[in-house]
Amino acid sequence: MNAKSPVLLGALAITFLISGSAFARDAQRPRGADKPRTAQPHTRTVERQRTENGHSRRDTRTTADGKTRSVDTVRTRTDDGFTRSTTATNAEGGTATRDLTVKRDKNSDTVTRESNYTTFDGNSGAKSDVIQRTEGGYSRDTTRTTPDGATHTRAVDVTCDKDVGKCVRQVEVGKE
Repeated sequence: MNAKSPVLLGALAITFLISGSAFARDAQRPRGADKPRTAQPHTRTVERQRTENGHSRRDTRTTADGKTRSVDTVRTRTDDGFTRSTTATNAEGGTATRDLTVKRDKNSDTVTRESNYTTFDGNSGAKSDVIQRTEGGYSRDTTRTTPDGATHTRAVDVTCDKDVGKCVRQVEVGKE
């Protein structure tokens, strides 16, 4: 090894580092990677209490300017599923609610989800899901009624062939 070898190796290392960083710059960056996180100063408190057959939870957030928002949730186990009742209170004192009931029928491999909600401005809506396991996959039928009275439907059928390792998903969307 002669005296020029360390210089040559150093030059190659610098060239590699420079070209490596150039390649890294050419790679696509994730969306929003150059933007700072926009978290505002706030205080958040979470209180959770177990009950005999579920739990209750209260999330409270107070912003730097003193405005407070809260979300109260009560979840209760039932014999065939659970219920969850949520009330959100905004900084102006308005409330929005959502009540959810989930039932599982093990005999027919069916799960039913029924929810009703009211918005902060007093409008209400509902959503219903029926999910059923089939021999090669599952089906899901959803009906949603929006606060303006429109009804939207969505039917999803998924069938899988394990031997081939392929699943086919068919979705039908409608509005009444």
